[in-house]
Amino acid sequence: MTNRRQSWAYRFALCAAVSAVPLVLFGGSVTTLGAGMAVEGWLIAEGHFMLLFPLDQWFRDTATFVEHTHRLFGALVGMFAVAAVIASFVPGRVPQTRGARTLVVSAFFAVCAQGTLGGFRVLENDPELAFVHGASAQAVFALLCASALVLHRGWRQGTGTSQRAGGGLRLLAFTTMLLVYGQIVLGAWYRHALRPTPSDEAGPRFAWHLFAALAVGVFVVALIAVCKRLDGALFQRAAKRLGWILVLQVLLGVVAWVGYRPSAVGVLEWGLSILHVLGGGLLLTQTIFIWMWMERSRMSAPAEEEAIAPSASVLVPREAH
Repeated sequence: MTNRRQSWAYRFALCAAVSAVPLVLFGGSVTTLGAGMAVEGWLIAEGHFMLLFPLDQWFRDTATFVEHTHRLFGALVGMFAVAAVIASFVPGRVPQTRGARTLVVSAFFAVCAQGTLGGFRVLENDPELAFVHGASAQAVFALLCASALVLHRGWRQGTGTSQRAGGGLRLLAFTTMLLVYGQIVLGAWYRHALRPTPSDEAGPRFAWHLFAALAVGVFVVALIAVCKRLDGALFQRAAKRLGWILVLQVLLGVVAWVGYRPSAVGVLEWGLSILHVLGGGLLLTQTIFIWMWMERSRMSAPAEEEAIAPSASVLVPREAH
């Protein structure tokens, strides 16, 4: 009988992914406000261990609050990632596969690398590292979500899919995933030209971001159409989620662009821009999920066919001798 229990590894991995949502939002706020250097130092911040930073200094101004809260959520995600790794290797009633453990460990090291990159960005006061840190954040977020997916009981059981996706469909999903991430990188490239002072490169960067958005939109719509044609409730639900995320992402991007003011950051730009950043991460995560489920259906199809074959032979009458 298939184990229907959720493992502790899954619970911790899910907590890491959920905690990464406010981490992304506060990270986007740091970029929008130009608050990357609001707190001097990294692990030792202004003479204090980061986790023991004084409360009165934490709330001294908006930039400091946003930057330090971003660091605290990063530490929280790291602790959940460590717990997920430990739980995935501890023997229990829900055994983990080697592939699931590999993905969980990869997510942990990605979180460590991302935190280290952010630390060096502060220590070196390097705008280029700030851009790399912002662009890679969405990839780490998607990896955390993917590690939670492979630990879920639905992934172990392979429920929700009843049709094997062909090579062309899997290639479409994989290409869409890469294009979405490329668009995220272009978006981070553009946003880092706006703060703390608008750069002359902001205009051309926005043009690249807009052109890439059109290409991504075409591929995402094609992927939605493909998912709707596949059998299985899982792909049908994925198509609906992908469609809603795409619509909301376009609306958020347009309204955030309209609300942009070079002289100061308004509440409208602040709120919508960070939601737009999160939307990019969710769009990337959803395309990765679809590609992973297509690969899952491909790998599980031969085993299912072998399991069905013996029982089917019972229904075939033997010839009389």
